[in-house]
Amino acid sequence: RFGTICTFQMICDIVKIGLTTAYSVIPDVHAPATDSRFSITTCEIFYFSSCLMHVLFAIHRLIFIVFPKKKLTWESYTWLAMAICVALAVLKAFLTQMMHKDLYLMYDRVIMCWLFTKTSKTELYKNIKMGLSYAEVIIVFALDSISFGKLLHLKSRISSAIWDANTRAEAKLVVQSLLQNIPTLTLVFFYFHVLPTQTDAFHMFLCSLTWNISSGMDGLIIIVLHTRSYIFKKRKVVNGTTTV
Repeated sequence: RFGTICTFQMICDIVKIGLTTAYSVIPDVHAPATDSRFSITTCEIFYFSSCLMHVLFAIHRLIFIVFPKKKLTWESYTWLAMAICVALAVLKAFLTQMMHKDLYLMYDRVIMCWLFTKTSKTELYKNIKMGLSYAEVIIVFALDSISFGKLLHLKSRISSAIWDANTRAEAKLVVQSLLQNIPTLTLVFFYFHVLPTQTDAFHMFLCSLTWNISSGMDGLIIIVLHTRSYIFKKRKVVNGTTTV
């Protein structure tokens, strides 16, 4: 089930990068309008879903490591948990419209930057969104700290051979979950703290670019931690058998 969560998160990242790229490169006559609520809301849903998958990663590892007897029960509810995350993402994406009819995210094709429309509720919404992002990071960090602490406790009680065979992979997954806080924090810092202070179009573009950079960092972390090292080693054939 972890692979399912991971796959869904990467799909979300690819879709939101694709939509952003489409806004940037499609000719004006064919591109969605800058205030196209449907396309922008779709992009936000995938973005929020991807963020919530980080929390789901942490919950998944916590159950498998700290509460292993609940593993089968959790696996049977993984799809439901993912559906709940998507539902929350939809709610977050439509929160702008709930707060103010003229509040929404728009894509400025001139400077290639995601910007919020200016309304009486814009700053409040940005603070809520920023607070939720920080809350997700704190939750992930707390859950992963518990999981990692449990792994260290197990390591002190069992032999190295058993540790290597059964829990090294779990430790790697916890590290992945922790590292994936970095893209989220990068995006929050540049988009909510740095971007509002910028007036230069290029600097604004760079700050908004963290939307895509954070997605790329997500994928890179997964690839680095889970790509088998033997793929990059030279292979040779001995007696008809391929060896590394």
